[in-house]
Amino acid sequence: MRTVVAKSHRRILFLAFAVLMVVGVAIGSLALSMRITDTARATATDTATATATATATATATDAASDLPSPAPSATSSGSVGPIATATPAPTPTPTTAIPSPSPTVPPAPSSNEYFVAQGTEPSTAADPFHPGVVAVAYQNLSVKSGKYPCSRPAIVISQDGGATWGAVINPWGRLCEDIHSIVAWGPNGRLWAGDAVGKGKGVVMSVTHSDDLGKTWSRPFVENFTPMWAGCFPSITVDDWPGSPNFGTVYVAYNWLRDRYGPGVSVMASRDGTAWVHTEVPVDSGMSRYPYAWRIGYRIEAAPNGTAIVSFYQSSLKTWSTTDIFNEGSGSNIGRLGYAAAVVHFDGQTLSADSPTWVTNVSHIGAQWQSGLAVDDTGQAWLAVDTSSRIRLCQIGRACKSLSVPGKSSYKPSLAISGQTIFVGWHARDHSGRVWVYYTFSYDGGKTFLTPALASKAWWWWKSGSSTVQLNGVGLRENADFENGVVYWAYGDARSGLATYIAQIRP
Repeated sequence: MRTVVAKSHRRILFLAFAVLMVVGVAIGSLALSMRITDTARATATDTATATATATATATATDAASDLPSPAPSATSSGSVGPIATATPAPTPTPTTAIPSPSPTVPPAPSSNEYFVAQGTEPSTAADPFHPGVVAVAYQNLSVKSGKYPCSRPAIVISQDGGATWGAVINPWGRLCEDIHSIVAWGPNGRLWAGDAVGKGKGVVMSVTHSDDLGKTWSRPFVENFTPMWAGCFPSITVDDWPGSPNFGTVYVAYNWLRDRYGPGVSVMASRDGTAWVHTEVPVDSGMSRYPYAWRIGYRIEAAPNGTAIVSFYQSSLKTWSTTDIFNEGSGSNIGRLGYAAAVVHFDGQTLSADSPTWVTNVSHIGAQWQSGLAVDDTGQAWLAVDTSSRIRLCQIGRACKSLSVPGKSSYKPSLAISGQTIFVGWHARDHSGRVWVYYTFSYDGGKTFLTPALASKAWWWWKSGSSTVQLNGVGLRENADFENGVVYWAYGDARSGLATYIAQIRP
């Protein structure tokens, strides 16, 4: 009896072992099938990414020899190599097959261009909390005073993304002021406007705001932090990061005559437009044989952690005159020229600034007139400048890349960022003197860029030495704002005289 039972037990164990072997083979085959499917899925995804983000011309990381010492560390080029895949082995009858995803290519960006007004050097801002609400400030140089050009600071507002514009608004109401008015939107529909206003024999910085789409304005604040001067050339931003401790704070950066060795970098801030505080960015020429420094082209942007970033052009000079401020002399008079940036801190009562960091060199003094500064949602600051007929885009403190259009000289960049999407716009001129406006996007945080595209098919002639070149070919105020999934980019051109246009671009 024990023998029969033992044999029965052996048969049961043998059958159990056989079943386990069959199940094991099936599980192993299914696992291999899943690995192959995962590999195929990864391959398809990488192929789609490479297709969707065609790299712009000359986007290689710039050579370290063109950067100040120590040079930023190099970063990955973002290229994707081939992925090895396993050869599928025969498997038992599969259950439900899992299809590989088809590659998806994002649609090409769309651009609509609208005429804004007859005027130059536009500044634009889109309301981040009210889609389609856009403001543009521009300069009307038909108004003159004495031998110096000036303007009645003009602002227009669109509530349909730039397609139509309201009546012209003059916040300061005077006949003639400075020619560098600027705008920025804050929370609760508050529109901030800034400009230099006349005082004595010079100008000083002034700021006002409107809470009703420009119908009424606050009494302008006129700063007395710095002595009046011929400069100012301001930039403005509002902290619109909802999680920031300084949400709603407005910042203004402007230049003034610090001493006979060159302009200073002033920053002022306010949470309500009435109580303002001020600080100076610590600056020096940085070169013993070049004790003078010319600074201009200031940009300021708020960061999500409650700080702000200010950038500026600087040329270190052997000699410089307070009575001929734009004259930087010949090449032998210039020791270094490029851009620097500094972090600004505000605790509600005290404003302070760190010592600046040198970001990048530039190849010519014309680069001082236009640059783009933006901060992404990680707090990383980016700066776009033009040098060597290309646009240089730098992650501040990291590496730089170059963007250009084959056969054309690229200059006068604008920059805007939303999440991982980066917009860069610029002007490009061919050898005959025709000028167009181009733009590109990166959808992967700056690793790759789309092939540059035209914002408009229209072009205009570059006329060397004319007011067209000085006012619309160079400029100080052009910028782009990326809000609610749309880029609004204001620029000047001369196709219909000295005019301001805006491109509404959807990535």
